[in-house]
Amino acid sequence: MSETNPQSHTEDESIENIVDTLTELEETGTIDDLAQVAQTISLASEAIDDDMIKSTTRATVRAGELFDTAAGEPAALRNLEVLTAALSETGSDPTDPPDGAGIVTLLRKLNDPSVQRGLGFALTLLGELGDQLEARADRYPDAETTAELGTGSTD
Repeated sequence: MSETNPQSHTEDESIENIVDTLTELEETGTIDDLAQVAQTISLASEAIDDDMIKSTTRATVRAGELFDTAAGEPAALRNLEVLTAALSETGSDPTDPPDGAGIVTLLRKLNDPSVQRGLGFALTLLGELGDQLEARADRYPDAETTAELGTGSTD
C-alpha cells in the first residue's frame, strides 16, 4: 500500500497551476507585453535625473495650487470645461489647420452666431487677461522667478 504525502500533492497542484498560468500568458502574448513594460520602465528610470524630478515636482505643486484656486471658483471651472471641450473639437492635429484661413473667410465667419459668441467670449477673456497681468505684474519681477515656477525658460 503506498502512501501519498498530502503536502506533496498540494505542491504538485501549485506547480501545475503555475505552469497553466504561464502557458496562458505566453499564448495570449501577455508575457511579451510584460517584458516590454519592464524594458520601458528600465529605460525611463535610467533617463530620469534629480533635476527632472525636482522640475516636475515644482510644476505639479504649482498646477495643484492653480486647481485649488479654480476649485473655489465655479465660473472658472465651467470656463475650463468649455475651453477643454472646444480644444477637443477643434481638430486632432494643430499643425494641420483647416483650409480657408484668410481674411475673406474671417469676414464670412463673423456672420456665424457661434463664431460671434466665441469671439465675444475671447474678447472678454483677453480683457480680463490684461487686467490680471496688470494686477500681478509685481509678483513676477523677472524671468528667473517665472523659470522657478516651471513656466518659463532661463535663456
